[in-house]
Amino acid sequence: MAQLIMDVFSSLTNCLFCFPGSPQLKINSRSFKILRLLGEGGFSYVYLVQDTSTSELFALKKIRCPFGQESVSLALKEVEAYTLFSPHPNIIHSIDYNVTSAKDKSDPGSKTVYILLPYYRRGNLQDAINANLVNHTKFPERRLMILLLGVARALKAMHQYRVKGGPGGPTAQKKARGVRSEAASADQDAARKAKQKRRTREQEPQDEDVEQEPLMDGEVTRSQEGVGEGEVRAYAHRDIKPGTLQAVYLSPVLNFRRLTNKNPLYSPGNIMIADDGKTPILMDLGSLAPSPTPITSRSLALAVQDTAAEHSTMPYRAPELFDVKTGSVIDTKVDVWSLGCTLYACLVGKSPFEARSEETGGSLSICVLGGDWRFPDENGAAQRNGKSKARTAEQQQQQREEGAVSERVREVVRRCLKVEAAERPDIDELIALVEDVVAELPVEDDTVDD
Repeated sequence: MAQLIMDVFSSLTNCLFCFPGSPQLKINSRSFKILRLLGEGGFSYVYLVQDTSTSELFALKKIRCPFGQESVSLALKEVEAYTLFSPHPNIIHSIDYNVTSAKDKSDPGSKTVYILLPYYRRGNLQDAINANLVNHTKFPERRLMILLLGVARALKAMHQYRVKGGPGGPTAQKKARGVRSEAASADQDAARKAKQKRRTREQEPQDEDVEQEPLMDGEVTRSQEGVGEGEVRAYAHRDIKPGTLQAVYLSPVLNFRRLTNKNPLYSPGNIMIADDGKTPILMDLGSLAPSPTPITSRSLALAVQDTAAEHSTMPYRAPELFDVKTGSVIDTKVDVWSLGCTLYACLVGKSPFEARSEETGGSLSICVLGGDWRFPDENGAAQRNGKSKARTAEQQQQQREEGAVSERVREVVRRCLKVEAAERPDIDELIALVEDVVAELPVEDDTVDD
C-alpha cells in the first residue's frame, strides 16, 4: 500500500513539475498548449498538445533521464531511428525534439527529453482489436491484410536498409548522426555534473574531469561503421505488436488505464492507424537492433536474452529470443514471427500464445518454445504437428459466410509462426504472400467508420 501511494504521488508531482504554473511549454521555437495526458509508463509520459499558432494537434513524449550517462542516448535512439528511416509512409517521423537539463538541484546530471510526434486520433491497432471485442465485430479480412502489408513494407525498409540509400538517402543518415552526436554530448554533460556532485559531497580535490565516451548499447548509426555506401545494414525492430488488453497507453479510442510497464506482458501498441483508417504507422523504434547478430559467446547470449526480456513483449516475442543459444544467429525473422502473432491477435483478439496458455493453464514461454497454438476451431494436436487439414472450396465458402477466418489468411499465420526461424518467410516472401492473399479476397466496402 505504501508503495502504491508513493507511485501515485510520484505521478502527480511529475505531471505538476512538467509544466509548472502554465499549461504551455516550448519545444525549441514553437509553443504548445498541453491539453491532456494520453498515457504513461516507466519514465515516459505522452501528452496531447496543440500548437498555439496553428491549432494543430500533436503527441508529445516526455522522457525523464535520471540516470546520467547513457540514459539520454537510449531516449534519443528512438529519434535517431525515426530520422534514419524518414520519410516512409508506414513509419512514424519525429517532428522535433529537445533535450533539457532538469531543474532538480538534487540531481544535477539528470536530463529530460521531449519528442514531438504526429497525433493519430484513431489510436493504435490494439484499440481496434479491443473495439471489436466490445462490439462483437471483426476486421474485414481484406482490409486487415492491407494493414498487415503496410507494416511488412515498413519492416522491409528496416530489414533491407542500405547505407545512405534508405528512404531519406544521405540526408536522413546525416541527420540521424546529428541526433546521436547530441545524445552523446548530453550524456557526457550529465556524467560530468554527476561526477562533480559526488566530489563535492565527498570533499575530494577537484581534479580535471576526464571525458569518457558513453556506451552506446544497440546504437543505430554507429552499427553502420565499416559498411560501404549502398551496402545493406539490416535492422530488426524486435517488438512488433498491436499492444495488449491491459495496455499502459490505450490512446483516445478507449479509456486510459495506468498500469506498470515493468512486466513485459503489459505493453502499449506500436502500430498506429492513420486518420484515413487504412494506413498503418509503425512507431516505438527504441527496441531496434542491428541484424543479423551472431551469438559468439555465452555472455553475449545472456545479454541478448536479457535485452529481449526487457524490450520485446512476451506474447509476441520469437522463440529464439526466449532461449538464446551460443552459436546461433538472431536475425530479422524475429519480426516475421511477431507479425504473425499480431495478425492472429487481430483475428482472434489476443496473441496465439496468450490464448493457448490461458486455455491449458501452462506457461506462456513453454507454449512459445513448443510452438503450441491453434485457431479456436482447430484441433490442438493437429495444429501443433502442422497437420491442419486443407479445407475444400465449399468449406471455405461456408467459413466466410459464418465469419470464420479464411484458409489463405490462416496460412499466412502458420507460415510466420514456424518455431525454426529458417522455415519462416523473409520479408520479401511475406509481402508476396500477403499480396497474393489480398488479390484473392473479395473486395469489401472501403468505407471506414469515423
